Amino acid sequence: MNLYGILGLFAGVAVTTGLFLAAYLVLIRKDDKVGNYFLGALFIAISLRVGKSIAYFLLPTVADEGVATGFLGLSLIGPLVLFYTAYVAGRKSIPWYYYAIHFLYPLVGTVLCFTVVKEEGFTWFYQITTVIMLFYLVKAWKVNAVSTYEHERMASWNRQILIAVSLVWIAFVYQHLTNTMMDYAIGAAIAALGIYFVFINALRSPVVFQQTMKVEVSPLHVKKVKSAFEEEDIYKIPGITINQLSEQLQVPAYLITHCVRELYKMTFPEAINHFRISEVQSLLLMDDHVKVEALAYDVGFKTPSAFYAAFKKQTGMSPKAYQQTMALKTA
Repeated sequence: MNLYGILGLFAGVAVTTGLFLAAYLVLIRKDDKVGNYFLGALFIAISLRVGKSIAYFLLPTVADEGVATGFLGLSLIGPLVLFYTAYVAGRKSIPWYYYAIHFLYPLVGTVLCFTVVKEEGFTWFYQITTVIMLFYLVKAWKVNAVSTYEHERMASWNRQILIAVSLVWIAFVYQHLTNTMMDYAIGAAIAALGIYFVFINALRSPVVFQQTMKVEVSPLHVKKVKSAFEEEDIYKIPGITINQLSEQLQVPAYLITHCVRELYKMTFPEAINHFRISEVQSLLLMDDHVKVEALAYDVGFKTPSAFYAAFKKQTGMSPKAYQQTMALKTA
C-alpha cells in the first residue's frame, strides 16, 4: 500500500467514525433530541466534506455530483457548529426562521453545484465557503466565551467540539493553499484528526455516551436553593456561576441544577436572568424616571447589551415599551 492508500485509509476510518457518531446521536440517544440532531448533522457534514477529499485523491475522476455533495457538507459545517454551540450554552429559544436563513446558502449553493457550476467554478465555490465557515467558527468561539454553563463538563465539551472544527477548517485551508495532490491528501488526514479528537473525547464524556441518570434531590437541598434565589438574592452577584453557588451552599453543582429545574422549570442561567429581569420589572413600575442601565447593574448584569437582550427575551419588549404598556394598563 502506497502513501496515498495509507492516508486514504486513515481518513476513511475517520469518516466512518463520524457517521457512526451521527447515527448514535440521531437514532439511539434519546435524552436531548435537538442537541443530538445538531451534533449528529455536524458529524455528517464533516464526513461528507472529508469523504469528498478522499475520493478526489484516490479516484481517477470524481463526478460533479460527488463534488456537489462535498460542498453541501462544507457549507453546513459553519451554521451547525454555531447552532450547536449556542444550544449547549443554553440559548435554546432561537426562532426557527433564524436557522432557516442560515441554511439558504447551503441549499442554493448545492443546487447550483448540481446544475450550473462545473470544473473551475467548484474551486471558487469551495474557497468562498471555507471563508464563510471561518466567520461562523469565530462567532461560535465568541458565544462559547461569553456563555455561562450549568456544568463545567458542558463548557469543556463545547470547547472540544470547537477545537476539532477549527482543526478541520485549518485542514481545508491547507488544501486550498497547496498545489500537489500529496499535500491535498495530507490535508484530508489533518481533517480526519479533528474527527478522531472528538471521538476519543466523546468516549470519556458523559455528554455523549453516558445516559443521564435520574437524580433524587432532598427537600433540604431544594430549600437551600430556593432561599438563595428568593431570600438571599444571589442572582445580583455579577457573573455568578453554579460552581460558586455550590461552594457557598455546600451542595454539589449537579444537585443545584436539578433543584433549579424542580423549582423554576429552568436552567441555572435562565433562572438567574429571570429573577434579575423580574426585579427590574418591579422597579420600573415604581419610578418612571429611573435610569434603566443603573438598574441593570444593580441586579447583576455586567453589560447593558446583555440586560436589554435578556429583558426583551423575557418580556417581548424593551424596558421603555414595558413601562409605557404597564402605565396604560393602570391608567
